[in-house]
Amino acid sequence: MGLLLVLTVAAGASGEIPRAVTLAGNEIAAPADLGARSILVASFHRVANGAAREWRRVLDDDRRTEGWSVYSVVVLEGAPAFVRRMVVRALRGDVPPARQESFLVVEEGADGWRELAGSNGEGEDRADAVFVVRLEGAAVCGRYRGRVSRSALDELLGTPCP
Repeated sequence: MGLLLVLTVAAGASGEIPRAVTLAGNEIAAPADLGARSILVASFHRVANGAAREWRRVLDDDRRTEGWSVYSVVVLEGAPAFVRRMVVRALRGDVPPARQESFLVVEEGADGWRELAGSNGEGEDRADAVFVVRLEGAAVCGRYRGRVSRSALDELLGTPCP
């Protein structure tokens, strides 16, 4: 699957502004509270978490993302409360404090994040259902769904945003 280009984001068609809490405990609304140039890596089902971690690792290591804010979006909506607490506790233990602002935990309002990511909700239970979104200001400049690859990364980072 390829990229879709340039859409303006605020409240999407659903009227729902994507909201989350960082691992550090700060509430954010997207895209207003994100960096001016941001990349979001989201998975909506646990089976895609490994592929999402790989995207994040590659983005963090790529020189072309210097000066960008890269975020992992962890969607826990629908999980039992005790599972949510366990996941957040584990993430806080695994993610260094300096990076906890870049991990966004979504416990409700996942549909707003789906809209931002370009997901219709289907096939999110697949290992390759990772959604990567490049934002500049309030504009979606690129979207990609799938596993990380050199060509996907080049397309995502190389497409100009008007």
